[in-house]
Amino acid sequence: MQEFDLPPGEVVIGRSPDCHITIEDPLISRQHAKIVVSDRSCTFIDLQSRNGSRLNGRPAREPVELHDTDRIRIGAQELVFFEMSTEKRSTRATGAMRLCSHCGSPFAEGTEVCPHCGATVGKDEDTMSGVVVEPRRTWVLDLVGEVLERAIAAGKTQEASRMLHRAADEFSERARNGGAVDAKALAQISDHALRLAAIDRDLQWVQWVVDSHQTLKLVPSAALVPAFSAAANEAVARGVIVAFAASLRSRESELTSAETAIVASLENLDRSR
Repeated sequence: MQEFDLPPGEVVIGRSPDCHITIEDPLISRQHAKIVVSDRSCTFIDLQSRNGSRLNGRPAREPVELHDTDRIRIGAQELVFFEMSTEKRSTRATGAMRLCSHCGSPFAEGTEVCPHCGATVGKDEDTMSGVVVEPRRTWVLDLVGEVLERAIAAGKTQEASRMLHRAADEFSERARNGGAVDAKALAQISDHALRLAAIDRDLQWVQWVVDSHQTLKLVPSAALVPAFSAAANEAVARGVIVAFAASLRSRESELTSAETAIVASLENLDRSR
């Protein structure tokens, strides 16, 4: 974890290189927030950022005074605020991890709310001392999805494509390295990818969706069929999708009746044009 000492005055955090603390994250505004530091207190202020900020799991719309171990979330990043005395600082114990009973995500012990979903932490939350746990990325994908929806609605497809590339690349890297992958996450990314493909007539996104499902040997969810249909308006994209359906059909003995119906829907995209 990188540490920053906050001098008296205003410390601006954002994506711009002109900020005091620069964070490369497409979900963070160029000047996202600032911390006003005085002799007596530190105050966090969101600078009317596009995607907002959260403090200890709750939206931080108004200026709020920071306290020791407060957790600030901006974009896909989480910052922890520590109060340091002028005395020689002692080593901080890493402490334990807790598992949120509401969303199932791990988080550091000591906060009153889950930083992932904002649920109040109960005294009986499971503790996972000494266990290294990779945080779940569902909340990041949800946030990306919200931003993508706004970008697509505003016609800013280039911006949407840049953000989606990051999520898609991370998912692909995990799949290649044999990491745990989430079918829900794949469905989220695939839906936006196919929608972008339909708008921009960009075959790369159709190919990514097909390749990802083939790598993981997964049949797309029924909810993705309309998105496949929209992307299939282009003849080349339609050919890729129908070839994908044919590869799934070759595994028909392994498929459930519901999966077989999805494959048939994809095959019919060629006949309906």
